[in-house]
Amino acid sequence: MGNKIINYAQAILDDYDTCLDIDEIGYGIETEHSKTLKNSVYYDCPVWKHKSNRIYTIRSPIDIHLSVDVESKSLNSDTLNQKQFDEYLSGTFIDDKNSWCTVEKTTIQILIPQFLFWTKEKNIWIEQRPHPLTSHNNNFVAIGGWFNMSNWTRPLSFSFDVVDTDNPIIIRRGDPLYQVCFYSSNLDDGFILKKSKPSKNVLRKMRNFTSIKFLFWEGIPQSIKNKLFKNEKSKCPFKFLNRFPIS
Repeated sequence: MGNKIINYAQAILDDYDTCLDIDEIGYGIETEHSKTLKNSVYYDCPVWKHKSNRIYTIRSPIDIHLSVDVESKSLNSDTLNQKQFDEYLSGTFIDDKNSWCTVEKTTIQILIPQFLFWTKEKNIWIEQRPHPLTSHNNNFVAIGGWFNMSNWTRPLSFSFDVVDTDNPIIIRRGDPLYQVCFYSSNLDDGFILKKSKPSKNVLRKMRNFTSIKFLFWEGIPQSIKNKLFKNEKSKCPFKFLNRFPIS
């Protein structure tokens, strides 16, 4: 078994250039095993322990209370001021078509907390998945997914589907939001998470790739999209996007 190094930074609203200290803006990253009661009947089970030591929990740094009015397609909060509301809630879903809010499904994206993960290791995958308690405790289910983070550098988004729009979404500071897992070609590998400040090269890759997603996603050929999922040598095929400043 080997240990793979995963670097990470936490910031407010993509401010990875300053990378504020985690203690000032929220919670660090903890394994599920470290937060489990030691008197649990399965605490020392090697099967559960092997997996839980490779599952990490992301927690909310602030209180967030939201209510949805499906009929008027509006979103309200009694914990966020207007500036926070405008900055933390993404306009991605609040468009002219009101596609974020329908009778069948309501989806919300929140831009806090922000975590960026990157690595020099080869063929490492990152998975973002729902935490099992949020449906019961907070009235939402995080939207999951995974990709090859050795090839694709981008921050994790936090989007969720509301379970019941007749009830509020109540997130308290410290509540779990979602889980993060890492995978290598050898599932017996361990992972060491290291808080780091991203280099300008890492930031450039992140901004190039996120610019591709938001500006040009529909026009990207399948061969480029495959970099998300295949173990290929990482090179940015959109060099013209380097005009985006690192500021």
